[in-house]
Amino acid sequence: MTKIPQPARELDDASVERAQYVAALKPGAHIHISGVCGTGTAAVLSLLKQLGFRVSGSDKAFYPPMGSVVRSLADVVYQGFDASNLDETPDLVVIGNALSKGNPEVEAVFEQGLPFASMPEVFSALLIGTREDCRTSIVITGTHGKTTTTAALATMLDGAGRRPGYFIGGIPNELTSGIRPVSKELLLANRVVVMEGDEYDSAFFAKYSKFHSYRPDIAVVTSLEFDHADIYESIEDIEKEFTFFVRRIPSDGMVFVCDQGERLAALADVWEQDKSVRATIQRYGFEESSQHRLLDRESWQYQDIPEKRIGQRLTFSLAGHTLKAKTILSGEHNALNLLVSAAIARRLGVGDEDLAQGIQAFTGVQRRQQILLEAGGISLIEDFAHHPSAVATTLRGLKESYPEKRIVAVFEPRSNTSRRGFFQEEYGKSFDAADLVVLREVADAGGYSASDDEIVALDVEQVKRDIEATGALAKSFLEVDDIRTYLSEELKSGDLAILMSNGDFGGLPQSLVNALKRKHS
Repeated sequence: MTKIPQPARELDDASVERAQYVAALKPGAHIHISGVCGTGTAAVLSLLKQLGFRVSGSDKAFYPPMGSVVRSLADVVYQGFDASNLDETPDLVVIGNALSKGNPEVEAVFEQGLPFASMPEVFSALLIGTREDCRTSIVITGTHGKTTTTAALATMLDGAGRRPGYFIGGIPNELTSGIRPVSKELLLANRVVVMEGDEYDSAFFAKYSKFHSYRPDIAVVTSLEFDHADIYESIEDIEKEFTFFVRRIPSDGMVFVCDQGERLAALADVWEQDKSVRATIQRYGFEESSQHRLLDRESWQYQDIPEKRIGQRLTFSLAGHTLKAKTILSGEHNALNLLVSAAIARRLGVGDEDLAQGIQAFTGVQRRQQILLEAGGISLIEDFAHHPSAVATTLRGLKESYPEKRIVAVFEPRSNTSRRGFFQEEYGKSFDAADLVVLREVADAGGYSASDDEIVALDVEQVKRDIEATGALAKSFLEVDDIRTYLSEELKSGDLAILMSNGDFGGLPQSLVNALKRKHS
């Protein structure tokens, strides 16, 4: 039986060898994906089909919408995990991050000695490749904003005719999918790949961050806060991981670091003094010392689309060069995401007119302040925010953009970090911009009992009391059906309700849309 590698925080030789094996596979080869309905593994499926591979996949269930997408793309699907799903011996098995030892397909892979790889290793081999395959690899990292920033940059480059390859951990509104390989028709000098880089583990057999596989030439660090409490013990551990990442960038490369956040700014100072960091550190944000600055942001009413949405007029200083643009996205956080995207696109040769058009054309990513419904004077929005600082930033941006509306925040603690009590006090302060807060109660702390002596669940009732102490109204429910019933009765004309979760919120977005449509039909 093949020996499973021991955990390591940095990329190891075995991972490099697996990526090399994947790179050598020819179109038409049979690849099986175990755990195919995950966000990342479904993206692997899409990439493999675009490149001409024959792909089978298995998962315990195929719930829509992801299950429907997988069924439409895969050549063969198997519901449930079983060693027999590998009877037609595949040339490669991609093992999803949710799987571990004990899974029958995982055990069969090791018992039979089948070639296997993780999602990031597939992306490394088939999407990024070597420097000879693709001139520039851009990796967007950070606790918050990486999906929006990756999508914005890919949209700007695509609008300017650069046709980048990309992987985005969401579905951008202006692009056909969340993943696309580099066109071989492009001249070598024009080949660019834009990757969303995650600091979470790659797989149970590859215990290092996904972004270590992505060979960065240019990197972005949007923010840095404690997260992923199930694999990191402290913020210092996460800082070490980012430092390993930055050290891998070549001497002709560049790291764009946001200047908003004392801890990240201090870490950037350390990187500048670190002789192992060869790339140039460039800061962006609001500070006068930053090379790329947001000089001005003026709220404005955007009239060119049916929904009269609030947006911003932006003035950027890109290394001393002024660029003016406008966007329908709200909030300083989105302005910063667009700033660094524009700075990188300009570095890659995109002109001012194309940049301004790209910024205005970019309307965001699904589940990032995505409007689900406008009916009866009620606006219903869905967002991915789940970290307390992301919740606070999102709500402040909405309050600023819609000052006349009652902001109703509906929050599900679903991530392994948010379900635990690490941010107990922070969550109590993160809903200040909301007028009404509806919380889903936590059944457990990410696989740990709420009565565990060491790891306990977030005390939602205490969060509720903290919110009420500020003068806002707060409610809490355990069952999604009760939340839907309450909201369908409570929401009225003039309300803006935002559903916040990094999961599916138990189907609440669609079921609430249906309930409100029935009510206001």
